[in-house]
Amino acid sequence: MTSRAAGLLLFAFALSACAELRWHKAGADEAAFAADQSGCRKQARETAARAGHLGLPPVADPRFGAPSGPSQAEQVLQERQRADNCMREKGYALVPADK
Repeated sequence: MTSRAAGLLLFAFALSACAELRWHKAGADEAAFAADQSGCRKQARETAARAGHLGLPPVADPRFGAPSGPSQAEQVLQERQRADNCMREKGYALVPADK
């Protein structure tokens, strides 16, 4: 592969990374999408709560001087991943948004 082709490929990947994405499922209307997304988010929050991540900041363990458990950012990321997995299980896919 020439350096020019590699550069164009890299540029194409960079552009696609900036694209806005949305969930899409063939045959699903806005009401069904809203219900599915709400249900997935609720399920993700409940799963996180059962796992002991109640959205509270991590507690510093005085023996080690470092926070124990996942940080808030990690908790949010895990919750988002759970919700995204739920949407995929329901048959949705992330596609570029129409502009």
